[in-house]
Amino acid sequence: MKPVLCVLLAFTLAVAAAQQTYYVGIGIEDVTGPAADVNMMGYAHPGQTSRGIHTRQYSRAFIFCDDADGNNCEVFVVVDFAMGATAINLGVLKRLETLYGNRYTEKNVVICGTHTHSAPAGFLQYFVFDVTSQGFIHDSYDNFVEGIFQSIRMAHESIAPSKVYYNSGELVGANINRSPYAYEQNPLNERNDYGSDVDTTMTVLKITGTDDTDRGLISFFPVHPVSMNNTNRLLSSDNKGYASYLIEMEMNPGTFHGQGEFVAAFANTNQGDVSPNTKGAFCLDTGEECDRITSTCNGRTSLCAGVGPGKDMFESTKIIGEKQATKAKELYDDATERINGPVGFVHQHVDMTNYEVDLGGGQTGTTCKAAFGYSFAAGATDGAGFFPFTQAIVIYHGFCGLCLKPFRVIKKV
Repeated sequence: MKPVLCVLLAFTLAVAAAQQTYYVGIGIEDVTGPAADVNMMGYAHPGQTSRGIHTRQYSRAFIFCDDADGNNCEVFVVVDFAMGATAINLGVLKRLETLYGNRYTEKNVVICGTHTHSAPAGFLQYFVFDVTSQGFIHDSYDNFVEGIFQSIRMAHESIAPSKVYYNSGELVGANINRSPYAYEQNPLNERNDYGSDVDTTMTVLKITGTDDTDRGLISFFPVHPVSMNNTNRLLSSDNKGYASYLIEMEMNPGTFHGQGEFVAAFANTNQGDVSPNTKGAFCLDTGEECDRITSTCNGRTSLCAGVGPGKDMFESTKIIGEKQATKAKELYDDATERINGPVGFVHQHVDMTNYEVDLGGGQTGTTCKAAFGYSFAAGATDGAGFFPFTQAIVIYHGFCGLCLKPFRVIKKV
């Protein structure tokens, strides 16, 4: 069976002046996983195993329906873990089916991760993701499935007539491009379309009751939750989870975190190579900037690390989280544009091994089977990979070739 990429697009809504009422449900549930001796998902570092808790992780679920009968609904879930996965989806959908039949299916449920690198690993069905966790870990998987299911159940039980508003604005100083040299290899005319080498736009959905009671917030902003680096041994929701914590505590006075009615989710967007370590990448031994092309210090990736803006990873997590929370609350408070139009959703299966791409100028290309590039093994400035791999390797040589030769299959046409 050929590899398939499953893409589930969240609901699309048109911004208009009409005053439409949606039926919205909101739920939150703790999904903090095994806090001892379980590998963390994200950095692919076998030695990074859990030894306690920095901040708890949550699943935040939102259900948007056109009417009270639930004839046209979409479920959007933001989870404080590395990423969604087919195995997680199947487990959650199986639980949902026992209560709601075919109301919530793969067609209208999207589960996405904030992409924190400090939550448990071992819940993915793909071999490469389970290598560093030494296999599938049922405690991680079962905990995530149960927590996500419960957050959706709570959202279903809280469905009520609501108003949804939209707002967006610029948040500068909360993200940088961790691979600027690679970005500069893109065509100049394409780069000229943008004012920066990272996206600085934050989009916020504001959800209120028909009586204007505050109900929930969804923020979309691109930045990796890797303020907690790969030396961290504490489970953490990182900067995005801290942003949620700040707003939820403000909007739910007198309650324990995770038990208030107002829910604030900080979803990720186009976060590729977008780092929260805003001071840049420096050499741990000399304090000088890392090599701009290879992201190394004296040829070694392990000595190059992204830092800042705080004095340590805990302070950096707070600072980047505060920046996102402050901007999101500002956009929430200032949101005046009501959303109008039917709830829409698309679930598409795409064969990414044989997909035709328009290259422009009358030329087309076709994708092929996936493969890791050599520089993949080098990691990134937010988390170094393995020596002697470095950034910018495009052809194998020496030790690299020797290591990978047994795995290479060459086909000549």
